[in-house]
Amino acid sequence: MKIATALIAPAMVAAFALAGCMEGRPTPLPGPPRACNADRAQNLIGQRATPALVGKAKRRSGASVARRITPEMRVTMEFRADRVNVWVSTDGRAERISCG
Repeated sequence: MKIATALIAPAMVAAFALAGCMEGRPTPLPGPPRACNADRAQNLIGQRATPALVGKAKRRSGASVARRITPEMRVTMEFRADRVNVWVSTDGRAERISCG
């Protein structure tokens, strides 16, 4: 019994000492996602749908996420207010830009 007490007591003291070193401030929560406004990217329609163009659509629309959708591509249909979609025609040009 004396051995168990001799081992447990220092461990408890160390645990309490380390608990006092912890920072008490909570981690801040992330802000709300940036909403997309596809109207600001409509002038990109008709241009080659390159990665640079998709990046422009993302920046101009204010979206946090962008995706390039080709005719043969399957996509999920869940709505995301922070995402811009660049729909690409068979000849590789942006034919529609929408949010979601």
